[in-house]
Amino acid sequence: MPWKRSLLASSALLAAVIATNAHAQTRPAATAAAAAGNTIEELVVTAERRSANLQDVPVAVTAFSARERAIEGITTVQDMTNFTPGLTYSSQLDRPVMRGLARNNNIYLSDSAVAVYYDDFFSNSTFLVGRDDMLIDQVEVLLGPQGTLYGRNAVGGLINTLSKHPQEDFGGEFRIVAGNYGYTKIEGTVTGPVPGINGLTYRLSAYDLNQTQGYFKNLVGPTEGDVRHDPYFDAMLEYKNDKNDIWLDAYTLWFNNDRGGPGGLLGIPTAGHYDTSETQPGQLVFNPNFPFGGGAVPGSVVGIPPGLTDNPAQRDIRTFAHAQPTDIVLNATYTVTLHWTHHFDGFDMKYIGGYSQYHYNLHTAYFNNDNSPVTSYQIPLAPGGTCATLGPPTCTPLTVRPRQIFQYEAHPNWSSHELDFSSTNESPVQWIGGVYRYDEFDNNPETFQEPDQPQIGAPQPVAPGLPAPPNPSLNYLVLDYQDHISSTAVFGQVDWKVTDQIKLTGGLRYTYDEKHGQEEARYIAFQDLSAAVSAENLGSLLPAVDITPVQVSNVLSKGVCSLPTLQTTGKFAGDDVRCLKDHSDAFTGTAGISWTPDRDTLVYGRYNRGYKAFGFNAGFIGANVEALPEHVDDFEVGFKKTMGNFVLDADAFYYNYEDAQIPIGVPVGAVNVTEFINIPKSISKGIEFTAIWNPLDNLNLSLVYGFDDTRIQSGCSLVGGVATGTCLVDVADPAATAVGARPIGATGAQAVSGNALPQAPKNKVAFNANYTFRFDPGNLILSGSYIWKDKSWDSVFERAYDEAPAWDQVDLRATWQGNHDKYELVAYVRNVFNTLGYDAAAGGYPIAAPVGGGGFTQAPAYDLTPPRTYGFEVHYKF
Repeated sequence: MPWKRSLLASSALLAAVIATNAHAQTRPAATAAAAAGNTIEELVVTAERRSANLQDVPVAVTAFSARERAIEGITTVQDMTNFTPGLTYSSQLDRPVMRGLARNNNIYLSDSAVAVYYDDFFSNSTFLVGRDDMLIDQVEVLLGPQGTLYGRNAVGGLINTLSKHPQEDFGGEFRIVAGNYGYTKIEGTVTGPVPGINGLTYRLSAYDLNQTQGYFKNLVGPTEGDVRHDPYFDAMLEYKNDKNDIWLDAYTLWFNNDRGGPGGLLGIPTAGHYDTSETQPGQLVFNPNFPFGGGAVPGSVVGIPPGLTDNPAQRDIRTFAHAQPTDIVLNATYTVTLHWTHHFDGFDMKYIGGYSQYHYNLHTAYFNNDNSPVTSYQIPLAPGGTCATLGPPTCTPLTVRPRQIFQYEAHPNWSSHELDFSSTNESPVQWIGGVYRYDEFDNNPETFQEPDQPQIGAPQPVAPGLPAPPNPSLNYLVLDYQDHISSTAVFGQVDWKVTDQIKLTGGLRYTYDEKHGQEEARYIAFQDLSAAVSAENLGSLLPAVDITPVQVSNVLSKGVCSLPTLQTTGKFAGDDVRCLKDHSDAFTGTAGISWTPDRDTLVYGRYNRGYKAFGFNAGFIGANVEALPEHVDDFEVGFKKTMGNFVLDADAFYYNYEDAQIPIGVPVGAVNVTEFINIPKSISKGIEFTAIWNPLDNLNLSLVYGFDDTRIQSGCSLVGGVATGTCLVDVADPAATAVGARPIGATGAQAVSGNALPQAPKNKVAFNANYTFRFDPGNLILSGSYIWKDKSWDSVFERAYDEAPAWDQVDLRATWQGNHDKYELVAYVRNVFNTLGYDAAAGGYPIAAPVGGGGFTQAPAYDLTPPRTYGFEVHYKF
């Protein structure tokens, strides 16, 4: 599209012009004030734990006020990432990524690189950042390591969501939203003083969100993808007097039988041909899509709808066919936070504490087989084989009932306590310091079940003399771990205003992290293990085999505090149990200088040292269970300038990133498992800017651009026939023969130096224009947004099957504001041109080679953003 190329060219030209100055990225607020006149609103942020004008803070901050979100239609976490350079987010897996630093797995013993806070209370979940502007006053995104003032792993950056507080005057708001796909949302809030108690106010808020139709069509079942029923309730109390400010917030929410994740489908359908091999590499059970290759006994296949001969996602990526629908339940979800600030003469003391928990339960088709409608088929017998010789009724062809259920549960709870002291006088030296403690407990069972395959319930031993207890659950794979994670820290920062124009900043933090876990696993194989032990040879006599004793690791490696012991009682009969325990600590901090030659200009330079605790790859009882801590040295320069009706904020950064924790697939026995490795050396460098301009009364324009070049620098070479260095095997291409592979000898390993870090698009652009038409009855605000995001990869290998392509999207929004701000009417269309958007790469799945038979290739899979959606909102304020 020529207009798209022109926009990108203009962005690049503006970036080049700005590059002649210093760079410091922020997002100034372009809100109702800007939309209603020729003024840019001043936004106060708490990025350095005290309130300050955004343009006066010498750090890279992107902030979204409630009004800005309402005008521009920034209603989800994904929307915020679109308008925040350096930030990406997978709504499927609830993972934020900042400037290439991420948590690339779902294991709680591996920490996120981006810390998420709700009202300064740490959380291990991100999706509630997207609560709407009726509930949330402001969202602040701090780009870069936050190694001094914030209390949990923030090696990549931090997101802090600030709720709307109770008000002294009685009032409230009620909203009704309706849209396509059966979307409805009813919500309300009421606030005011508590009668009879001076200084005590309250706010009560609730919503009920429903969507009855999914974004994906299932040919053999219900639609899926964002089908949901999510109630939410929030209660706040705040008490203020001359010396104290005490604020208590408690909220709860539910997911009631959802069928898919925000914006997409859990268990993403593979986009390529069905894998029609009898068994899949690295899997423990027969492939449910084997019948599509024509290899099944004629007439034995059950479940394929008429006319379906291959993966329907090839024709329409939003169409799939699987026999096991997705079901998600979230309950027992509670969060309570307490803030108490006491004002002394010259300083404040503030306590921030909280407790949170939830129970998450997912039932879905197993991801690698999620696109199969087959419920039953038979495998032909080999002529002259054991079963063919015995004949019926002693032996018949094996009947495979391949319906699989993947069940993932998460039962975390966590609490934290923080005590801060900060100066409040007018001295040129300002200080803040405190202590912090965090505790988390998790239980994360995963089960892979074939509920219709009776052989799995009575497995046979893998070798004589080894145990094989009964398995009435029919789970062929059980992975579980329980853990306790703790973090303790002490920190302080000093700002010294040397002159009226120059300020020096220095901060230091010491953090001690400890993790202790217990993991359990059981592996039962029901597939061909050899020519003799195969469906073709043994037919209906083929046993399921308990391979647990030979699958688990018996190596006392770093982080392992006891070898696995076989259990005969307990949660899962026959599981092996292993103990994990270790700790890490680090000094981190910041040093910076800022210069304000005039009240409208800020130039700064900053150094930040970041740290993320070591990680455990818990649940598999595999080798190499521990990954070392991560560290990053961040060097930044920044520039913030206000010129009447034009605001420009920009930054340039360079990361020296050490020991990135990366999950790598590794074949272990009969199964492909994931191990954590450390990549010794990577870099991330880039520029980011935001420009806001009010060229005319009532017209507001904003442009956001981010360039982030991430590179793995650790090399790999062949020394004496041995691959040495960062030499990695791609389980999707174990011989390193695919296009783009860089094999090291004949080892199967390949080099990844020069490749990008996962989930790190090199370029991002976002543009918004909104104009206010003034009429006697009220104002009409029209807003349009365009976003474009570059391609990214799911792994360090940069293969086509790991790629999320570049994508763009156009959103439109119209808001009618009645006089006296009593009511609003909103109409919106999101993704106007119904383009495919990829909020993250999701990795590829092995499929049989579509031509020539033999060998395997990979089919891409994606986390998709929603298709075109539209709706109408009614807001009434009282």
